[in-house]
Order: sequence, then structure tokens, then C-alpha cells
Amino acid sequence: QDGAALRFAAEPLRADRACVLAALQQYGRALEHAAEPLWADRDFVLAVVEQDGAALRFAAEPLRADRACVLAALQQYGRALEHAAEPLWADRDFVLAVVEQDGAALR
Repeated sequence: QDGAALRFAAEPLRADRACVLAALQQYGRALEHAAEPLWADRDFVLAVVEQDGAALRFAAEPLRADRACVLAALQQYGRALEHAAEPLWADRDFVLAVVEQDGAALR
């Protein structure tokens, strides 16, 4: 199996959560070929960023403002913070959680 083949798959397959997650197991960059609607699916985004925090950059804006999604991404990839939506920065609990994970994260 070759996860890179996802780029050639028909749109319905690139929008199929199970298909994309299986491709991800084989080829991390398969995420680049996931259909856009998946990036608005909270369960999908959480599953992906728990494996690859850098994937937060593909998430729909509301999910980049979702505290749980962003914190899960940060546990895998500290620089995922760059992709957090601006409203989170006004959330005191979020900022405290970020600092607890990595005291240097706000530099």
C-alpha cells in the first residue's frame, strides 16, 4: 500500500476519513491531498494532529480556534502554535496551558 497514491484518488475517497487516515499511516504527506471538508471535521483534525501537530495548518479556521485541537497539535509539534487562531490568544486558560506545556512557547 502506498499512502502517496491518495493524490490520485477520486474526491469522494479523499473525503473519506478512514481512507485518509489509512494513507497517513503509510505516507505523512498524504494529508496534503485530503479533501477540504475533512479539515472542518473536529474528530478528523484531532486524530490527525495527535499524530502530526504540523497538520494544524490545514485545519479549518474554527478548528484552529479550538483549544483541544491546538493543544493536541502542540504536544506533537511546538511550532503548531503559529497556526492557532487569534481568538485563542485572548483565552487565559489557553495561554496558561501553552505556557505549562512549554514555557518558551510565547517567545
